[in-house]
Amino acid sequence: MEMDVAGIVAQWIEQSNKIVILTGEELSSESGLPDFLDSGVNPHIRDFRENKEIKANYWKKIKEIYPSIINAEPSPSHQALTELEMISGLDCIFTQAMYGLHHKAGSSNVIELNSSILWVNCMSCGKDYSTDEILSMIERGDEIPKCAGCGSDQLKPPLSFPGQPPPHWEAREAWIRLHNADLFIIAGASLEHEPVASYPFLAKERDIKVVIISENQSPADDHVDAVIYGKPSQVLPYIVGKIKEGITIT
Repeated sequence: MEMDVAGIVAQWIEQSNKIVILTGEELSSESGLPDFLDSGVNPHIRDFRENKEIKANYWKKIKEIYPSIINAEPSPSHQALTELEMISGLDCIFTQAMYGLHHKAGSSNVIELNSSILWVNCMSCGKDYSTDEILSMIERGDEIPKCAGCGSDQLKPPLSFPGQPPPHWEAREAWIRLHNADLFIIAGASLEHEPVASYPFLAKERDIKVVIISENQSPADDHVDAVIYGKPSQVLPYIVGKIKEGITIT
């Protein structure tokens, strides 16, 4: 890990009033969870709507993988960002992950760009359920869960399936927060796809400092203020530790 650069980033955090952080699947993998969006679990939305066998297979897969999701614990990265919220000008975390681990770690201001696997929405009447409720229906023998409100079988997590646009409100809110930031940190996130692929460049257009922390290279690496190649679970606690060293308790 590039400790000297991490020390400089710690100084930038101390000097900043509105910090926005983008996180992604590298943090989830540190907690033992797969990249759910790229796992092939989600069918095309048209097929899901029209084909009962595809719906049944989808819910069977969710039933199989959900225990690992609900039992996953926040990584050192998640815990470091919760600490950072308490000791810095951290305005918001927005994340590509959908497992609720930032909330579980205690972070209070989190925008889930791809929404969440932890709840389910009826596409017919809009009624919301926890995923636990839906899986309880399946445990009782309902191969395809139905809405208690309208009877429809068009229930799915609010994630974007292939053929659906990404959640609009979340991306808009993230851009508004970024628009007003003075430091943008990207930790363990993929910058391969929109809308987030543009975020580092939009931030630089507004003279916002941009830092990337990742094990992987990205298309934005040559255009930002600092890049630290390393595990977020090592880099983020180190940065937070440097900041805490300079805090005087009176």
